[in-house]
Amino acid sequence: MRDSFLLCSGRNAVAALVLLLSSPPSTVLAQELRTHATPFSVWLDFHALVTPKPPKVALPIWLESLQTEVTETDAGLPVRTTYRLRFRPLGDLNRDLLLRLFFDDAPGAAPMITGWAETGEQLFERGPLGAGLDLPTSEALVLPMTGVSYIDVTAGGDGSKLRGVFLTSLRKGESFHSLDFAASPPVADSFDNLPSAAPEPNDSFLYGRVKAVIDSGIVKLAPRGTTTAAWEFDLEGPPFLAVLSFEILNADPLSPVEVIVNEKSLGVAAARLPDLADPGYRGVLRPLDRGVRFRYAGWLQSQKSLPGSALRAGLNKIVLRLPVDSGPVAVRGLGLQLKNEWQAP
Repeated sequence: MRDSFLLCSGRNAVAALVLLLSSPPSTVLAQELRTHATPFSVWLDFHALVTPKPPKVALPIWLESLQTEVTETDAGLPVRTTYRLRFRPLGDLNRDLLLRLFFDDAPGAAPMITGWAETGEQLFERGPLGAGLDLPTSEALVLPMTGVSYIDVTAGGDGSKLRGVFLTSLRKGESFHSLDFAASPPVADSFDNLPSAAPEPNDSFLYGRVKAVIDSGIVKLAPRGTTTAAWEFDLEGPPFLAVLSFEILNADPLSPVEVIVNEKSLGVAAARLPDLADPGYRGVLRPLDRGVRFRYAGWLQSQKSLPGSALRAGLNKIVLRLPVDSGPVAVRGLGLQLKNEWQAP
């Protein structure tokens, strides 16, 4: 069969290829689809759980209940909404928890997370969370649960800005890292998302690489035709290769950010996406779209490789631009790596 296929050409070659693909070897076995068990983790969708017919959720053994409390004015207007999570103390099973809160980062509605003993003593407080960017986001917190009977998740208004929480038990492990380089993140993400990279205060050189932070702040971007973001910087000379990096919030995987260097478009930046099971993915239906579009409520690391010839000695300009069909995003921690000639001593 192989020899006769190699002699085929044109339409006959296509037909032979289809025949081969439609007849898999008998040794290929189908994989069994198994549900990933999560006895010590839970996703709580606040919006769904407060409906008249809430979905049934299998709670971990250490989570007793979820309650909702709304504080109102005399006129019946909601001032503050609290989601109260009650826990059972079960030793190592919930000695430390990872709580990831999903919310709309609206100005003036920053959520707070507090832990309480049954006596009413406050054991910890986290927040206010967010930066007032008016975009969907999430924050992950490691919470010590010794003596904690309940956790309050509180935000101003009717609670519509709070989407939900992901909770999971944590277990300590041992790891190794190089003495000369940064340590691994203290907590591994459940859905394989990369941790945020803290910007370095100074430029650094290593093995022919120069790493520099162009802008450590946060900039909002709107779709093309409204706003773009631009940065200018000086170089002594062009490198052999460069890598532009930044983090992006509320990214649409199908509408990546376009990178323009010195008035020339170099294509789009690639975001490193986490597991599609991550609750950070939010489905959006729009009138002119044929299917569901997704946006990610969290920060994602993005990169774009740049040829050295795209940069020049003197002043350089980088512009980030969104396509027309995208929604608003925010970017932060814009950095640049430059690869230059280097020889080991």
